[in-house]
Order: sequence, then C-alpha cells, then structure tokens
Amino acid sequence: MLRALGFRRQETLSQDEATPLILQQAHDFELALQSMDYLLDDRTKEGLHLIEDDPNCTIKVLANGVIKFLEATLGFEPEVMKKAGEILTKAETLSHRDRSKYQKMKLKTSANFPPGTEYAVTYAEANLLNALIMLLSESMIESAKALYKLRKAYHTLDEVFVLIREYEARQKLQKQKEGDLNNIPNQSSSTINSDTSSVFADIPFSLSTEQLKDTKITGFAENIQRMRSLRLNGAHIGNTPATDRLRSELGYNKEASETVDSDSNSTAEQRAIDESQSTVDEFIISGANLCFGILQLVLSLIPPAIGKVLSVVGFRGSRENGLKMIWKSVEGRNVHGCIGLLALLVFYDGPFQFTDADFDIPDLSRTKSTTSTTHSEQKLSLQKTLIGKPTLLHPGKKLEDALLYARALFPHSALWLLQESRMLASRGRLEEALDLMDSLDRKIEMRQVEALLVFDRTMILIFLHKYERAAQDLKTLVDINGWSPGLYTYCAGCCYLELYRMCKMGIITDKEELKREGYFRKKAEQLILEAPQYSKSGKINGKQMPFDKFLIRKITQFEQTAQTYKVDFIDAIGTSPVHELAYFWNGYNRMPEEHLQIATKLLDYSVSEHAKVPEIQNQSMIRNLLQSITLRRLGEFSKGDELIDKKVLKYIIELDDPREPDYRFIRHTDDPWLYPTALYEKALFVWKESGINGLEESKEWLKRAQAYSDDYELSTRVSMKIKAALDRLEDL
Repeated sequence: MLRALGFRRQETLSQDEATPLILQQAHDFELALQSMDYLLDDRTKEGLHLIEDDPNCTIKVLANGVIKFLEATLGFEPEVMKKAGEILTKAETLSHRDRSKYQKMKLKTSANFPPGTEYAVTYAEANLLNALIMLLSESMIESAKALYKLRKAYHTLDEVFVLIREYEARQKLQKQKEGDLNNIPNQSSSTINSDTSSVFADIPFSLSTEQLKDTKITGFAENIQRMRSLRLNGAHIGNTPATDRLRSELGYNKEASETVDSDSNSTAEQRAIDESQSTVDEFIISGANLCFGILQLVLSLIPPAIGKVLSVVGFRGSRENGLKMIWKSVEGRNVHGCIGLLALLVFYDGPFQFTDADFDIPDLSRTKSTTSTTHSEQKLSLQKTLIGKPTLLHPGKKLEDALLYARALFPHSALWLLQESRMLASRGRLEEALDLMDSLDRKIEMRQVEALLVFDRTMILIFLHKYERAAQDLKTLVDINGWSPGLYTYCAGCCYLELYRMCKMGIITDKEELKREGYFRKKAEQLILEAPQYSKSGKINGKQMPFDKFLIRKITQFEQTAQTYKVDFIDAIGTSPVHELAYFWNGYNRMPEEHLQIATKLLDYSVSEHAKVPEIQNQSMIRNLLQSITLRRLGEFSKGDELIDKKVLKYIIELDDPREPDYRFIRHTDDPWLYPTALYEKALFVWKESGINGLEESKEWLKRAQAYSDDYELSTRVSMKIKAALDRLEDL
C-alpha cells in the first residue's frame, strides 16, 4: 500500500488518491486479523499464506511477528524466540516509518483518530511483544534490556490513550444528544450527523458522486465490510457457527456438546459486536487496551529492584488497571481479544500462577481476634476494603465463559483445549484435566502447542504420582521441543528415582512392578547424569537457561555427596528432586488430598531406613519446607507452621519479634531459591492462620523475602511471585 503512494514531496493527497489507499490498508488489516485467527485455530500455514505476499507491509509483518511471538512464548525454544525478536524488530522499524509518513502527508484513515495512530499502536505492540520475549528468558540481564522497549511502548501507548479517552468522551456526548432528541416529540435520532457521512465505515470522509459510482471503490469497500462481518461473527475461517459447540460448563471432553441455554448469560451473547466500527478504529482501541493492559500488568510484576528504579521516573504499573484493560480487550472479536484471554489464563490458571490462590480473602471464621472489634465488624470492614477487587483477582465464571467461547470459536485448536485442562487442574480436578488432554484425537499442527500440552500433562502425571508415564512424556519432549532438553532429561531421571524409592518404601506393591526396582534405579542414574550434556543446547542468545543452571548445580551436589560418603550416585541424592521440581509448577496447590499424603511420605525417604548418607542441612531444609506446605494444604496449619519455624527459618533469619522490621539474615548459597521461598511461605502461613489480623506480619515476611532475593538462576520466577503476593496484601 505505502509503495503505491510514491511519497511525493506534497504534504497531502487528494481524496481520489487517498480513498483506494485507505481501503487497501483496511483490507490488509482484515487479512492480518484473519491470518492470526487461523493460527489460533491451529492452521498456521493457511494464516501465513494470507500475509506472505508483501514483506514490507507493516501490518502483515506484525501479524507474522505475532504468530512467531505466540509460537515462542508457547514453546520457549531459543531459535523460535530469536526469530520472533527479529521479525518484531522489523515491525517496529516499519511502524515508525509509516507513522511518520502518514503524519507528514496528513493521510487520515480514521474519522476518530489523527493520521498514523494505527501505526503508533503497531509500533507499541511490536515493542511490547519483543520485550516480553526477553523477559520470558528469566534472565536478569535480558529483563534489563527489555525495559528500554517497555519504556518506548509505555510512552507511545500513553499518547494513544489520550486520544482514546477523547474519542470515548465524544461518543458519550453523542449518545447523550441522541437520548435528548429521542425524548423530543416527533424527533428522530436519525437526524443526528455521525462523525462521517461516508456510507462505508472504513472511509473517514464523504465520497464524491463520482466515487460512489465507481464500482471498484464501492465493491472493494463492501468486500471489506463482508470480511469484517464474517470475522466478528466467527465465520471467517471456514468453521461452522460457534454456537453449535458452545458449552456452559468446563470438563466436557468431546467435540459435540450440549449447547448453551437460550437464556444463558454466556460470553458469546454478552459480546457487543459493532459491525459499523471501522477495522482501523477497532484495531486501535482493542490493540491499545491489550498492550497497555499487559504492560501495566508486567510492570506490576517485575522484580522489585528494577521496579524501584522505574518508579522514580514515573514508569510504574498497576495490576488492577492492567487487568481491567486486558478484560476490555477480551470483549473484542479479534486476535487482541484472544491474546488478552491467553494472558488472563496464564495469570489466573497457568502452571506458574503469578498470584498464589492461597493469598485470597481469609476465612474470617478462622480469624484470631486480637482487638476489641467483633467478628461482624471485621467482616464488614474487610468487605468495604475489597469492593471490586475479588472480581479482578478471582473472576470465576466470567473467565470460564470466555474460554468456552474460544473453545467453540476455534474447534481445531489444541491450544484452547490445553487452556481448559489447565483451568481444571488449577481447580484440583487433575484426573479430569488428564482425561481432557487424552481426548484429543487429531494431529496438532503447531508443534509448540503439542510440546506445551505434553509438558503440562507431564506435570499433572507427576502431581498424581504416575511417574513412569510422566518419564515417557518427558523423553518425548526432548525430541519435539528445544526449550530445555536438559531439564526434561533430568526430570525424567527424577521420575524413575521416585519409582525406585516407591518400591523400597512399599508404596508400590504390585509384584511385577517390584521386579523392576533395579531397572528404575538404573534408568534414574543414566538420565540424571545425561542431563548436563543435553542442557548445553538449551540456550537463548548464547546464555544458559535458568533451569539448566539449576539442574547442573543439583547434580554437582549429588556427585560431591557421593564422593564424600563413598556411596553410589543414586544413594547420594537426598530430598526427592521431583517433588522439589513440582513446587515450581504449583504442584502442591493442585494435588488432591490422597497425593499430598503420598508426597509427604516420599519426602521422608532421605531420613528413612533406606537412606545411605546423613541428611545435610540444605537437603533437610528443602524437605521440611515442602512437608510444611503439604501439611498446610491438608489443613494442618499449626503443625506445618511449627515445622517451617523450627526446621527451616531458624537457619535463615534471626529476629526477636516476627511482627517487627528488625532482623538479621543467615546467608546460604547451596540452594538459593530455597531461602526467599521459605520466607514467602511463612508469610502465607501467617495469612492462612490469622487472616486479616495477620496482615501486617504477613507483609513483613514478604518484605524479608524480597530483601533476601539476589540474582540467582531462578530469581526472576521467585521474585515475581513474592512481589505479586505483597501487592495483593498491600491492596487490602
């Protein structure tokens, strides 16, 4: 489109020159939106075919970048992440070019926004997605680099939102005028002039008589409107109507299902679809809400050391505002709404939840009253404080309905099936989640989604102590995904180790399985010792990934213990390493009671009669921390709290009064994730036991956890979780 302009030195174009260019732009935007929806329906090749004809068309390059971004963030493969970054960088350059040229030529493509606004949004989107890829590397250095791009996106989006607020104010005023005229006898609202007298939404001015007679122009405009109408109604990529598949409840694992009742308040029926809005305006508004929402949310979660520097220069995020904006984007029927939904699903129900579900409004019936206020007064005060906020943090059915609509809209996609299984898992319905994953009976085209589904299934199998199948899945992942083959191999070995220990402890009783005890031991040693070799290939920008550093450190510890005590490698391993890994994927918050009890028993192996070496301090601390968490999840708060106090915290921190800010750390380096995590879990014990009366003490523990943090292999992951919890309590 832009090359057709020739970009002559004149500042403006005539209407006859501008009209076909404006329509071509709207058509390109519709093609880009359609291509990205093909991706979301697991038909990437069909989507890429729509946008591969013009390598210098900004929106098509951005669409390609979004597709690669989704592949990168779903698969975490170093090469895919690198490629996504390159394409998004090109989209940044093209966006800057087009915005400047549109402004210079005063080429107005929208009746509601200044020239080039759409390219301000594409520029911000490319910057943001590029930065997110850097942040997802979980490297403090890459995170620092990402801040520059986030800053550029922040300021651009801030400018765009000034324009959006002005537009919304005009819209509000227009509706008020229409309402006033409707109340005047014999006065019709049809007499009100809209922002444009064009009969086509995508053309921001009145067409001349000659143009209206030109069938090339009118036919092109009508075709764009048909494309938009089909997309908004979910019929643009060849699927049957979504309403044929729409469900009202989670957990149904077949293609055909009960349809939603006609009087249901489903997400699909609540969507306000406005076919009269131009494609460019829709893109600007939905894109700005998505991007600024995600940006606000990310800034609210970044490590505190960086966050403090940013806040000094007025560059800060708001989790509440971010979530509201993302929810606003989800109301739309385009890729922005879908990415927004994915972001919300990761935030609320992902394997690594950014806000621990246990940092919820406390059960006031358990609250220990330490003041003269009555229980009802405490409850009323808390309710007043939390008006509106529980909905944002725990959206419940609203989020379910949005996901079920996506499942109906994209029936070929395993991505949305995976999201439903994650949602089931986050609610403790692990067997149902596993059944849903196993119900998939078609080939997954997008291999990153396949890898993610297999990995999530592996974690669920681990939480259910189905270790042999988990190990088989992990070995499959080595072949289909390049994110961290070292971690997959290490984890598979840890699964076989646990099978060996289950035989030794009598948890496995089947006679045929018991005959395989030696095989389990051999496979465990083989795979764990092979893991460091695999970890060499899992790098981003030449840097080793966090979990690869983690597993190499663990294996080195095991080897040193074996040498010190002159025992076999397997006998030198202390606290169950697979249960340690389960913590990082939120396993203890998802295990059913039966499996929490099994976990508690297996964690005792290193101090049982089968142990061949004395338990060293760092292994003891990991074991006792994980056992204290299982006790808390089983409802044994006091017992778990006593365990973490006496067996873990006494080796980490010295303080006279846990409610006071004065303390002294006892520094360790053996397992650096453990120490801030233990302080975080202590905060959660206080919160669960004391409720609102423990608010200040809980916050003090979280502040200590922040203060203990350092730049170690899992620092980004742990510090984000701590910060999210502190922000949650600061809101109360």
